[in-house]
Amino acid sequence: MEKHFEIRYSAIGGQGIITAGAILAEAVVHYENRYAVQSPMYTPQVRGGPTKVDVIIDEKEIIFPNAVSIDFYLSTGEFPFKLYFKNLKDNAVIVVDSNLVGEFNSGSWKVYRIPIIESTKKEIGNIMVTSVVALAITVKLTNIISHRSLEKAVLKMAPKGTETINLDAIQLGYSLIG
Repeated sequence: MEKHFEIRYSAIGGQGIITAGAILAEAVVHYENRYAVQSPMYTPQVRGGPTKVDVIIDEKEIIFPNAVSIDFYLSTGEFPFKLYFKNLKDNAVIVVDSNLVGEFNSGSWKVYRIPIIESTKKEIGNIMVTSVVALAITVKLTNIISHRSLEKAVLKMAPKGTETINLDAIQLGYSLIG
């Protein structure tokens, strides 16, 4: 992993992407002994409006909390994808929900088109864990944190009684990447 790594998630409000950023930052800080900041952004229309969260990870204290050179971008919505599709490195990894984000000029980026929400609904039966599936996809593609750190952070932040479904969501996310 690079010493400094920037991740952006975007979605429609209510899909849990802000929570995904919080869980990732939790895992980095508490289980990987590195620094992380998250910068969520959402419209006044909390549900249904475009949302994003940037997570910056570094081995040193993070002085500037705004993402300016994105290494990894995951989006589960067309409008948020286009709205926040900026500041990507030339070699960035981009993951989009294949059912919700249309075609775009993929440039020099490595692009994965995955039916994230549909797979979550079909395999888990509850789209409330879509953000955990997205986190697992992130970890599988970037190795930004360990599998164990992801599990610990998800279980720490998940509501009591949802442990099994969240662990299943992690496994699903891993399985969606060949």
